[in-house]
Amino acid sequence: MGGKTGIERRIFLLLLATGLVSFLAFETVSFFGLYGVQTQALESGTKMGESAAAFAEEIADGQAKKRFALFAEEKARGIETDMWRLKEDTQLLANSMTRILTHKDEYSPIELPVAGEVPIRSREPYLFFVSALRESGGIEEVLPEARIASNAAENLAIWAESIDDGYDLTYYFASKRGYIISVDTTSKDAEFVEFGEDWYAPSFDPRERPWYREIEATGKTVFTDVYVGVEGYPVISCVAPYYDENGFAGVASISPSIALLYSVIANNTLGDHGINFILNSKGEVLLSSETSGPLAPSEPKNDLRKYEDEDFALEAGCMARGLSDVSLVTLGGKEYYLAYAPIKNLGWSFGTLIERDVVVQPARDAKAYLLSRAADFSASLQDFFWDNLLRTAALLLALLAALFFASRKAADRFVKPVLALTAGVREISGGNLDKKIDVKTGDEIEQLADSFNHMTDELQTYIRNLARTTAEKERIETEISVAARIQAGILPKHLPARTEVDLAASMTPAKEVGGDFYDFYFLDDCHLVVTVADVSDKGVPAALFMVAAKTLLKESALTMGPGDNLPVGAKAAHPAPAPTLSPPWLSEAVARTNDRLAEANDEGMFVTVFTGVLDIRNGDFTYVNAGHNPPLLRRNGNFEFLPVAAGPMLGAMGGMAFPSERLTLSAGDMLFLYTDGVTEAMNEAKEMFTEERLKETLCDCASGKSSAEVLAAVREAVSAHAGGTEQSDDITMLGLVFQG
Repeated sequence: MGGKTGIERRIFLLLLATGLVSFLAFETVSFFGLYGVQTQALESGTKMGESAAAFAEEIADGQAKKRFALFAEEKARGIETDMWRLKEDTQLLANSMTRILTHKDEYSPIELPVAGEVPIRSREPYLFFVSALRESGGIEEVLPEARIASNAAENLAIWAESIDDGYDLTYYFASKRGYIISVDTTSKDAEFVEFGEDWYAPSFDPRERPWYREIEATGKTVFTDVYVGVEGYPVISCVAPYYDENGFAGVASISPSIALLYSVIANNTLGDHGINFILNSKGEVLLSSETSGPLAPSEPKNDLRKYEDEDFALEAGCMARGLSDVSLVTLGGKEYYLAYAPIKNLGWSFGTLIERDVVVQPARDAKAYLLSRAADFSASLQDFFWDNLLRTAALLLALLAALFFASRKAADRFVKPVLALTAGVREISGGNLDKKIDVKTGDEIEQLADSFNHMTDELQTYIRNLARTTAEKERIETEISVAARIQAGILPKHLPARTEVDLAASMTPAKEVGGDFYDFYFLDDCHLVVTVADVSDKGVPAALFMVAAKTLLKESALTMGPGDNLPVGAKAAHPAPAPTLSPPWLSEAVARTNDRLAEANDEGMFVTVFTGVLDIRNGDFTYVNAGHNPPLLRRNGNFEFLPVAAGPMLGAMGGMAFPSERLTLSAGDMLFLYTDGVTEAMNEAKEMFTEERLKETLCDCASGKSSAEVLAAVREAVSAHAGGTEQSDDITMLGLVFQG
């Protein structure tokens, strides 16, 4: 290391120390990093397995609920559809009997076999007389009608032939006169229908059943509860009324065996794990795929709404009320999914149960598999950790040896151009911007030297441009300030003292100069002209156009009025009433101003104007609106917008007409003129002040306030609405109170 400068030695030692520290740091970070990765991977694998299992279980829950809900709805809908068809078939039978009994002369008597007198075959129509009719001896009296009514037996036979073998079913007509026309199909192999002693008991009389009386009273088709019929099997009946020429004549009924519904609910798409059942509105099990247990039908029936497992009892109550849902319930110490849906025609509810463990078992199997795979991954990661650590240590030792030799060369190459660069920078910092640094290294140090040379050139150019820009900016600001004072001087300040009117006006530009203006002046001792206008732009161009528009409009008003107008304050030797101005002259004056503005309007600017002339002797006010906001008129203490004709804007196109309108002001009436800078003032939420808020503000002002006080109140309301938002448009207002 002999003969090396201090900086070279320091660079060499710095590079060498940096390499050693980097080596140790890298080894330390690698060791702890890889160890941490190993530990975290194991934890992450475990958590991932648990999360995946939880997710799978959650998905299984969700999918199961959707599947069970769909299953319950389809089952309920299928039963409901079957019952609806049963109801339609029953009503068709009733209609056929009504047709026969109301057109008896069109049918011939038919003799059917009488049950109890001859054997009756399955699917064969027969006639039966209830015990009360037989005991009263009235059979001969009703027999003619019964034989005519037997024409409907053909329909019963057709319906009976359509029923598949293996099911018990009864079709019948029960007349209020005591005879029954019926067809039975049997599920047994017997050829003949068996009639038990109940058929001949006095208690067997359909007319005494509650549903029979209900139908007779209401005329509605109804479904009965499940009951054991005289045929000896449980049935549910659909019953409809039929009529003769005198009114209610009996009922038609189709009474299928409940076994039909059993075949529907026994079909379980969930394999051997599901339980299907039907509850009535009392919470009682009517049908079930179970033959024992709390969900099996029983006598007497149990109300499941009072079951010992409260969550299941609660859901049973929801089923009884005709609701539908999928819930997790406890039954006999096990968790089940319960899906249910209403069977609306019958007032029943279909439910299906399946154990939760059956549903989530695949998710639990997936969890065990994932945890096993995570353990295998952790073991392989440990082997990789130690192998990688040894390889890294060997590589870094080789790099450290190379670094020792490379650092000596780098120190020599780096120091010389740095010293030259340092000397040049020191001279530039002393103020010599003409100094150029000459370093040729072909690397970043040479680029740095070139950057310093470029910086000195840019500094020289910047200093020269800054001097010119500063002078130009000061000149422009001075000219704009003068223009603002000139503009303010153009606008009138005070109206000559007159007792007939109270007038105040203000203009607040959005920039240094604005495009809004107001004006007021007397044509003579009796006629006061007021004007408010808004140029289509802002800033200096708008200010120049504003001056031109104001000057031309005032010149036209002064020159186009009646020729015998007296100057303000002039008094004749023999005073005479001041002349009354003719309304058309104001329209002509505005039109003339428009033509002169449009002649040299190469920039396409325009101005909206509201101008009017007030006769202070009688309050006659003639006005023209050239595309401007409608002013507000205060009368009897309330402000309303003044109706104005939709005239065109000034300066946009020559040759336009501007209609004038007239209004008579009474003592105390006030006109409030303004530009859209008032109504379009925005707050931070980009909400405008609006014409409605302006009207409310004016109406809140006491009727005795002066024009200046009203303008101040509006200005305060606009400022409060805008808050800290910068003013975006010129704000101009003029208030005129006619004192009378």
